[in-house]
Amino acid sequence: MQRNKEKNCRKITDYSTNDLFLGKNLDIVTAALLLTGKLKVDSVKLYRGSPVVSVELLGKYLNNNNEKSNKLAEFLKKNGDMTIDEVFEAFQKRMEKDD
Repeated sequence: MQRNKEKNCRKITDYSTNDLFLGKNLDIVTAALLLTGKLKVDSVKLYRGSPVVSVELLGKYLNNNNEKSNKLAEFLKKNGDMTIDEVFEAFQKRMEKDD
């Protein structure tokens, strides 16, 4: 039984930054952005088909035009396939550089 459980689990190194937008948590991320005012919605389309309810939001993510966050967003766009280990390695190198 334990072997089957290990077989179905992914290592943290198997995830990339693009994985944040996939899976079951996208609805939670969307709700958090809506509640904090970071996501502006222009229109909502609701389709109810048994047993599925589909909600489509059309709008945009509001950014604060912060130069650093814009640079980080551009970096993530170019390097979306980075693993978590690579991100932590970069943080480690940056912290060592400051010492």
